Amino acid sequence: MSVEPGAGDEADAVAARPLVVVGVSARTGSPTALRWAVEEAAHRGGHVRAVLAWRPPRAPGVSSGRPPAVPTTAPEDPQRVAEERVRSVVEEALGPEHAVECVAVQGAPRAVLLRQSQGATVLVLDSPRSSKLSTPGAKLLAPQLVFASACPVVVMPPPVEEGLSKARRATQRLGRAAAAAAASAGRPGLPPRLRPDGD
Repeated sequence: MSVEPGAGDEADAVAARPLVVVGVSARTGSPTALRWAVEEAAHRGGHVRAVLAWRPPRAPGVSSGRPPAVPTTAPEDPQRVAEERVRSVVEEALGPEHAVECVAVQGAPRAVLLRQSQGATVLVLDSPRSSKLSTPGAKLLAPQLVFASACPVVVMPPPVEEGLSKARRATQRLGRAAAAAAASAGRPGLPPRLRPDGD
């Protein structure tokens, strides 16, 4: 087997640089986490690995206790689909000229991210969905990784609008509308004052 001169040295140099691992959500693409990870890697002189954990779709359950029928048309290779998905979301968030290592691994997100972040400088996660934060008993990935990961874990904050309750957002809209109405209608509660002629 022939090895190009310098190829091993280049791989060793990349391996020696600080590694920033990003957990990529198949649902959202985790653009905020990806952008933050790239900035952090540039600050540290390191490189970024975007990791998408995937699991094959489960057959639908049936109430009769009989095993479900197996579909005759097999889906596309799920590994290839996952690889294409992670490359697509990384390019969408960072542009086509990115230098991020894209990895798709079959398995549960917690186990996959723990393996992929071994030896990493930091593990970056997107913000949990607000629906999960308000659901009692929801299994959140971030707290599990914070306590199990060998490296620091950074969790992105939710967008400001997402972090606000519906009632608070409605109150803010009402307040802005009232302020705009008051500013355009003269003094609240009084008709606009007319200027005398000659002013």
